[in-house]
Amino acid sequence: MGNQEPEPRTDPLGIPPHTADKFQGDGRVHEPSVMRSIAAAMSKNLQAMEKPGVSGRALADVQPGAAQFGEWIDAKVFGSTAGRDGAGQKFGQVYAEFVKAYKSVIAAIEASAANHAEADTRNEGG
Repeated sequence: MGNQEPEPRTDPLGIPPHTADKFQGDGRVHEPSVMRSIAAAMSKNLQAMEKPGVSGRALADVQPGAAQFGEWIDAKVFGSTAGRDGAGQKFGQVYAEFVKAYKSVIAAIEASAANHAEADTRNEGG
């Protein structure tokens, strides 16, 4: 009877084997509760970045001068550079943009968790 070729894998859904291989997972699992805990930890860190009562606009208005950095030579040089051409203000603006972006990341994680939770509910027929 000779050598016979092995029976090709069959999928009950009729997905060809070369296509089914593309859907193999890499072991990652989505967990909305984990996503939410990450967003909560980031929110806690955000509170440490923002002083109560100080808006991002106030941070953008920071204008350090030489005196804020100290009296030794290097501090005076650095202070004059930081104050020159609004470098201190630019730092405040960059910091305010960072805080804004950080908030966007937190919101995106929370939205992703909500989307995953909703999809899980729909997939489970709930």
